[in-house]
Amino acid sequence: MANPFVTGPTAAETTAGDLPVFKEYAWDYERDRFIYNADGTHKVVEKNEAIKVWVLHTLRVERYRYLAYFDDYGIELEPFVGTGPNDSERSSELFRYVKEGLLVNPYILDVTALSTKLDHKKITMILHLETVYGSTSIGIEV
Repeated sequence: MANPFVTGPTAAETTAGDLPVFKEYAWDYERDRFIYNADGTHKVVEKNEAIKVWVLHTLRVERYRYLAYFDDYGIELEPFVGTGPNDSERSSELFRYVKEGLLVNPYILDVTALSTKLDHKKITMILHLETVYGSTSIGIEV
């Protein structure tokens, strides 16, 4: 899945009318797999629901590691693995990396952290996304 946004407009100059409707294959978050229609074809979701699927997949790709992706697709998580304690300072730095990785998409105008929860080795964030289609929220775990 290459990054289709490399030559697209920047977030500052993006409106919903400038871009085609954002579409992705539907994703079952609990079973971690695609959702299929009764006839066996992939179910397709649009707009904010499609953006949530894109965010999930973007956060799973380590930036600069795979030749199949452009260099601005994914996020850098390796600097956080095993190098220090999970504390509020590291979680704010992690949010900065996440935000940078998500703002590559011209459909996403802004990303803010609604909450950050530290639970031993796990950091859980609730992100508020401002998109060309309106507002939505998504929870991530790293």
